[in-house]
Amino acid sequence: MKNLSKEEFEIYCLFIAADADFNITKQELIAMGAHTDPELFVKVYNGFEADSDMERIETIQECKKLYIKDELDRQNLFDKMKKVFFADGKFAAAEQSVFTMLRKLI
Repeated sequence: MKNLSKEEFEIYCLFIAADADFNITKQELIAMGAHTDPELFVKVYNGFEADSDMERIETIQECKKLYIKDELDRQNLFDKMKKVFFADGKFAAAEQSVFTMLRKLI
């Protein structure tokens, strides 16, 4: 997905967090969409689903340059992702691996 706004980038990262264990749960969707415009949420979801794993990494790298200016920006994004990772009450090994990968990318 190309040319994301900051809000779209954050939602995109949340989808990566939710999909880390290859199972996006209802609790994760609620945690993600609670403060998001439904149309924007669906738009980002469709783009996320259409992207390959490599395209997802490229999107993160491109958007990071635009929207992550300092440690506070980075921490705010990770705080949002942590809510999604823990929304279903679990932090599985696959989720931990994705979290570690995201920490290195962002």
